[in-house]
Amino acid sequence: MAPTPVFAQTAPAPPPAPAPAAASALTPAAEVAAGDKALRAKDWTGALAHYQAALQGTLDAKTQLHAQLAAAEALFQLGRAVEAYEAYDALQQSTTLKLVGGDKAQVAARLKDLATKTGSLSLHVEEPGAEVQLDGKSLGASPLALLARVAVGGHEIHVAKAGFVPFASHIDVAPDVKATVDVSLVRAVTTGHVVVQAPPGSEPLRVLVDGVDRGATPWEGDIPAGAHEISGRSSSATVAPQGVMVTAGEREQVTLVTTATAGHVKIRTSDGKGLVYLDGVVKGEGAFDGDAAPGPHSVVVTREGYERYEKAFTLGPRETMAEAVTLHPTAAAATAAAGAVAERPFQGVYGGFGFAGLFGVSGQGTDLETSCQNLGAASCDTPKALGGGAYGYVGYTWDPVGFEIFLAGEGDTVKQTAYFNGMAPQFSSLVGQEQFTYVRGGGIAALRARATASFGSVLRGTIAGGVGLSVKELTMARNATASGTTGRDLYVPAVVQYISPAITAEAALHLRVSPTVAFSLGLLLWADNASIAGTNDVPPASAPRYLYSASASGLPKPIETPEYHLATGPQVFLGPQLGMQFGP
Repeated sequence: MAPTPVFAQTAPAPPPAPAPAAASALTPAAEVAAGDKALRAKDWTGALAHYQAALQGTLDAKTQLHAQLAAAEALFQLGRAVEAYEAYDALQQSTTLKLVGGDKAQVAARLKDLATKTGSLSLHVEEPGAEVQLDGKSLGASPLALLARVAVGGHEIHVAKAGFVPFASHIDVAPDVKATVDVSLVRAVTTGHVVVQAPPGSEPLRVLVDGVDRGATPWEGDIPAGAHEISGRSSSATVAPQGVMVTAGEREQVTLVTTATAGHVKIRTSDGKGLVYLDGVVKGEGAFDGDAAPGPHSVVVTREGYERYEKAFTLGPRETMAEAVTLHPTAAAATAAAGAVAERPFQGVYGGFGFAGLFGVSGQGTDLETSCQNLGAASCDTPKALGGGAYGYVGYTWDPVGFEIFLAGEGDTVKQTAYFNGMAPQFSSLVGQEQFTYVRGGGIAALRARATASFGSVLRGTIAGGVGLSVKELTMARNATASGTTGRDLYVPAVVQYISPAITAEAALHLRVSPTVAFSLGLLLWADNASIAGTNDVPPASAPRYLYSASASGLPKPIETPEYHLATGPQVFLGPQLGMQFGP
């Protein structure tokens, strides 16, 4: 058989061998003889035809080898280098026909010569269904993996498939070198990108592409290349359709053209109150002024305690509907309003006063509390101070927070006792007690902030707090008694005074008895510090103090009168307060 190119997967069929006009009557052996005659006459074309015809029949091995060698030589002489190379290569690679002697040397020489005139082409196309051509000749449909011998020089490769960009490539093949071409088809762009906008100042429009709603402006998206109609729609305008030619891979900008058809609706209530509904949708409080699409509509105005207003109307293109609405109270609301007290704005000047009970929280810091044993006492009884006070304030509020000046006066007292068991030399080793009565009075001035919240029309909650200055005076009386003595020793030192920063806080409920008067009930906190400025102690007694023996011959019993601290450290009082407030 005639040699054919080598294909890895799919290869084009070799062209049919031409046959001489009178060859149909010759036997294969006669065809070989005729070919030899033409070869001697250097009729290379005729010789090739006879040898190819002979090879279609049955020949013995020797005659077949001769015919194949002669056919390859005819191809060589005709300058058909690729076919000649493939024919000689088939002889060299054959396992049934053995080349010996001069034939083997001739085949090797011819292949070496033809290698300088041909090269190899490796062509790979993976995308299925593509038409593949080499130098204008079809190689069939992909997928294709081809390794073929081709002439030295340039070759044209074309691969085409619907929906993909055609592939075209020119490749130069060098002598006896393999050139490789891997073809990857790229899907062709078949759409263009369109951007649609509403005209400046227009409301958003619905975009229609060939009658299909694609969304609201601004809209952009990909659509197939070609002619399209782009339009829009709106409740208040008509949109003229536009023809657009979309080019694949290109961007088109479209601005819709509108013609206003909207009507106008103006609704206003007489007092600016009430919810205004248009077609069941809330449009505003007390008023609405806006466009609406032509056609039937309904307007409703509602307000708690008032009769419902409702009206249906039809709005024409570019028509204005205006309505002033006066709402009328319902019968129940009118009756309630007749006996109701008008609510005052919670803003303006306010003031108040009250009285408070004061209960010591932290202790007074007396010597009996802090150093009972230093007095020589076996034990000390130290209750907390009790007292009371009066206060007043005036301020200005901006709902719900106000600021005020707070002034207060207070007084408190406490009795504490030191007990002696006869072991203390400070008390002449007597069994007895010293009872201390502490009395304090003073005032506080502060700047406070007050926050108030209403719970209905009669009840309010309020909290207030601030800082200021406290001035307090303290005095004490010590009454000493002991068994085995007569009478008592009463020691009253001079009054002392301290000055301190102060804190005041209040939480209360206000029960309103009229729009401007309320009773106040709550808790009050006052706090200062007795150890910051001023004096909180009294010096030792300037003269000795005595208790007298009960026997006539007994001597007076001296008792120690040291320095006493009437108060030290933080002084905190918390207690109930009852008062009145005036104002908004």
